[in-house]
Amino acid sequence: MHLCNSCKSCYIDPRPDINTIGLAYQNYETHREICTQHTSHRFSTQLRNGYLNIKYGYQMAPQNFLGFPLMYLLPPPLKLEWDHYARHMHKPIPGHNKLLDVGCGNGEFLARARWQGWDVYGIDADESALKFAKAAGIHVTQSGVKSDAYPANYFDAITSHQVIEHAHDPKYFLKTIYNWLKPGGRLWLGTPNATSALHKEFGKNWCNLHPPQHIVILSPSALTTLMADIGFSDIKLLPRGYLDSHFYRQSSKLRDTETVGDWNSLNQDTPTLSLLRQIKLELRAWLRPEECSDLIVVAWKPLR
Repeated sequence: MHLCNSCKSCYIDPRPDINTIGLAYQNYETHREICTQHTSHRFSTQLRNGYLNIKYGYQMAPQNFLGFPLMYLLPPPLKLEWDHYARHMHKPIPGHNKLLDVGCGNGEFLARARWQGWDVYGIDADESALKFAKAAGIHVTQSGVKSDAYPANYFDAITSHQVIEHAHDPKYFLKTIYNWLKPGGRLWLGTPNATSALHKEFGKNWCNLHPPQHIVILSPSALTTLMADIGFSDIKLLPRGYLDSHFYRQSSKLRDTETVGDWNSLNQDTPTLSLLRQIKLELRAWLRPEECSDLIVVAWKPLR
């Protein structure tokens, strides 16, 4: 993986081609059934569900209605984490409710968005993941991001979570999404941040590099400039929510393993982190979204 001296983005060279890229996804995380309900009766889970149900119209169970007011009293990164979980997608306006998730995987997000009244569609190249979305009755297309997959000016909103970094051509990826959006339509995009504070700290051991699945990891300036050049307007970076503490632990685990890039170790015995250290990490990510390990960008296609 290399660093562009101009835009500060990262890219793999040489990279997998169309005939070999599938080998990287044989055991990928979206190869599981949809789970929109949780059997855990932990108080924290009930509070989370209560907040999501009231603010976003979800139907999560079990729930505690105290979750909604409490989330506004607790530290902001906790509430922001659940706003991110819902991708900041509120209930749609009737007649303007056509939603596409690009890289939908098993369709778990779309199953939740359907509760809100969205008419949901998904597109993904991974047949193994899509079988779960199909079983849930979600309209899905098995394809990469290709201009002829959907008509122009078709969707009121499009989301894409952790997908553009897998694309061989990010500009084509964004331009195609732009064409699919109706004028006035909204894009929500999540992707790793090449210039995040943790990448600078951990270098090759930053857990969000994830080669060879991640082909291009954009910097905030590269991403927002590219979006503006394509035609998006009102481009905004949003705070991600509670994340960097988790990525700090995973990156520390990678750094301390004998084999650099031992990605299979990430969920095993990650180091503990002091509360003070967690607070510092999350405050930085909240106050300076451009330094968080993940970028969350919202943008609109201008009205004619």
